[in-house]
Amino acid sequence: MNIPHSIVRIFLMLPNGQIVAQLRDNIPGIASQGMLSTFGGAVDLGESPKQAAVRELEEETCLNTNYTMEFIATFIHPKTQKNPQILQENHLFLARVSNFEDIEIKEGVGFVVLRKDVDFGKVNAGEGTQMAWKLLQEYLK
Repeated sequence: MNIPHSIVRIFLMLPNGQIVAQLRDNIPGIASQGMLSTFGGAVDLGESPKQAAVRELEEETCLNTNYTMEFIATFIHPKTQKNPQILQENHLFLARVSNFEDIEIKEGVGFVVLRKDVDFGKVNAGEGTQMAWKLLQEYLK
């Protein structure tokens, strides 16, 4: 498995303030199989994190207009518990979506709409997604 050095993570926010997260596939070899996760993926060579976030959002949700993209934070996280020496830059973004009907999921099995105050420790999500959720909650205070 090729582990990218730098990734983007994106939560969507609906006009009513609820947060949208991705429900991952159970495909062998992908990260966070069957878990709740952020939208996103690798930052390609020559691409800024914001460019990657815009590209990944369009690839995974078909959104290319009717949203604003906000940078929240960058955090470093071990990619796997089995090999904690592999560190990964995680660039966290929030996309404020103006029209819920524009979202068409192209990756994962679907999405989940959450209240922004949900305790993510009780949600089936990986550690990186849980860290991203805590940063999002701080950002929205």
